[in-house]
Parts: sequence; structure tokens; C-alpha cells
Amino acid sequence: MESTKNLIFAILSLIVIIFIGTLGYILIQKWGFLDSLYMTVITIATVGYGEVSKLSVPGKIFTIGLIAVGVGIVAYIVGSLSKMMVEGEMMQILGRRKLECAEQAY
Repeated sequence: MESTKNLIFAILSLIVIIFIGTLGYILIQKWGFLDSLYMTVITIATVGYGEVSKLSVPGKIFTIGLIAVGVGIVAYIVGSLSKMMVEGEMMQILGRRKLECAEQAY
């Protein structure tokens, strides 16, 4: 249950950082919505296609922060998903062992 709450929080955080990133590029770089969203997504995903247009100094500083926060959130989501999968497998294995032990006792 705790893992599910953490995952939901992380996904909501990702949505918020995508919104903030898009808004940041609109305000700092004066780009349109689609260019700003595109730049935010390729930055967070670390795809590395390059900038939509040349970045200003404030735009570069903003991008550095966006990378740090965005990649951190994505890493947390991947970790949370991995944890949920491993815990699910472990619960299944432990449940089988308990069942097998109970059957052997009879």
C-alpha cells in the first residue's frame, strides 16, 4: 500500500515538473506551448536531440535544474515500480512456501 502511494506521488510530481518545465520555457525563452512541452519532455527523458532553438543563459540555468529534478523523479518512479514488482514476487514466493509448509505439516 505504501509503495502504491509513493508511486502515485512520484507520477503526480512528474506531471507537475512537466507543467513547470513547459511554463518555464514559455516564460524564459518565449517559445510556443508545443516547443516548450517538447523541450521539457526531451530534457527530462535525456533523449539528447538538442535544443529547439538556441538557449539564453537563464534558459540554460533553467534546463540544468530541470534535468536534475526531472531525472531524479523519473529515477524514483523506476525504483518504485521495481520495488513493487520485487515485493509482489517475494510475496508470491513466500505465500507458496507457507502453503507448502502447511501442506507438509498435515
